[in-house]
Amino acid sequence: MAVRFALDLSDGQHVETSGNGVIGRNPASHTPGTEFDDPAHIELVTVPDDAKSVSRAHLAFGQYDGVFWVMDLGSANGTTISYPGEGTFACDPNTRHEVDPGSIVRFGNASFALSRR
Repeated sequence: MAVRFALDLSDGQHVETSGNGVIGRNPASHTPGTEFDDPAHIELVTVPDDAKSVSRAHLAFGQYDGVFWVMDLGSANGTTISYPGEGTFACDPNTRHEVDPGSIVRFGNASFALSRR
């Protein structure tokens, strides 16, 4: 059974999810590939960004065995994860990175805090 996670975005959006998704300025521009276990069911999270620091399809997210992950989709400005008490790490593009609850994921000028529901 999928675990429910909450993403509290820096623009005030609150997204609860138990599946896969894409975050970006225009996430519908992304064609799902092998990064998703279930490409037929994808949540699209649009983040307004007039400065265009967030790519149209900046990052993918999902979970596997109750562990939340993010994947930078080759964005221009990258993605970082700040783990509580462990520091900040840059995400390699097109690679899944585990995200612990309490972590902050930054992408362009935007971010979200992850919690488990």
